[in-house]
Amino acid sequence: MVTVDHELVFRLRALERLTQEAFGKRIGVSGAMISDIERGIKSVSRTLALRIVAEFGLTPESVQRIRELPV
Repeated sequence: MVTVDHELVFRLRALERLTQEAFGKRIGVSGAMISDIERGIKSVSRTLALRIVAEFGLTPESVQRIRELPV
């Protein structure tokens, strides 16, 4: 099971070198929504988490590696 939270979204976006707008476009939301998620204003819904996992091919192992990377 993969947990997608604001920290993972921020780290994944940085790793992929995407703007908030570009990241949002890949998963079907606005850049403003990504900004709100990264700042902890909005939470990641189950539906959005599933889209992120599918779009970026996340596994529990890859998520662990992403969380261990320096920011």
